[in-house]
Amino acid sequence: MWIDKDDVIVLPDMMWGNYNMTFCIRNSGKIVHYKAYDDQLTRFNVDSFEEVVREQAKINDKIITVLNFPHNPSGYSLSVEEANRVAAILIDVAKGGTNVVAACDDAYFGLFFEEETSKESIFTKLAGADKRLLAVKLDGATKEDYVWGFRTGFVTYGILGDNDLVLEALEKKTAGCIRGNISNCSHLSQTILLKSMADENYDTYKQEKFELLKRRALKMKSVLKDPKFNDSFDVYPFNSGYFMCIRLKDVDAEQLRIHLLEKYGTGLISIGKKNIRVAFSCLEESDVETLFDIIVNGISDLRKG
Repeated sequence: MWIDKDDVIVLPDMMWGNYNMTFCIRNSGKIVHYKAYDDQLTRFNVDSFEEVVREQAKINDKIITVLNFPHNPSGYSLSVEEANRVAAILIDVAKGGTNVVAACDDAYFGLFFEEETSKESIFTKLAGADKRLLAVKLDGATKEDYVWGFRTGFVTYGILGDNDLVLEALEKKTAGCIRGNISNCSHLSQTILLKSMADENYDTYKQEKFELLKRRALKMKSVLKDPKFNDSFDVYPFNSGYFMCIRLKDVDAEQLRIHLLEKYGTGLISIGKKNIRVAFSCLEESDVETLFDIIVNGISDLRKG
């Protein structure tokens, strides 16, 4: 809805693949990447984000960015300090005269497993910050309520001021965009979700699933501390969501994916030449070490040719 032909969308070099189809193929936009993590894979690369945002703001009167935290595919969420800095950069660019659309893709919101992680959507820091900044919050019950495939989402806009005409226009244009693309969200999904949220045990059940995912994520962190993996891959930082990623040392990610599937019956996702995504959302704690041992075996197989 917000992208016109040749508009620039600033995104990390690791991103959900459907962004290409949605923004570029369907809307003729242009994606410009920043480096998501530093070379040592210790932190989110705010410096690269700032450099690219400010470069694009100098040559475009509008820039768009998608802030996807918890991040798909790496499973990382910003610290409080990082979130404050990212928000400050976008607000400053808007105040400098560039129109900014900041979409906060919060599909995995709430799945935060470490204390230092920011537990607040960056949307709250951007909404109403400047007249040239439109903040959009995107939530998805598909992930937040653990109902994969329901495909029910929520859109919240944050603008400066309280103009009824603007708000009405936003609502009508959003409804028109939905009708013109997917017709409507599944009524069955909406009905089931509404009834589940009204259940007196809703919070209890949701907390149970959160704790289950947290245990799996922490188990993965514990297993990956073993130095036996150091020669095969590096681990991207992860602290939230459903996934984590590894960076392979010297084998091709797609070749490894196919090899693991064909020889070991293990299904993973390859991203680019070097990255493999692992979904701990569907991995039992008892299988974590076994999985990474299988990955190492697959890497060894490919190294031997």
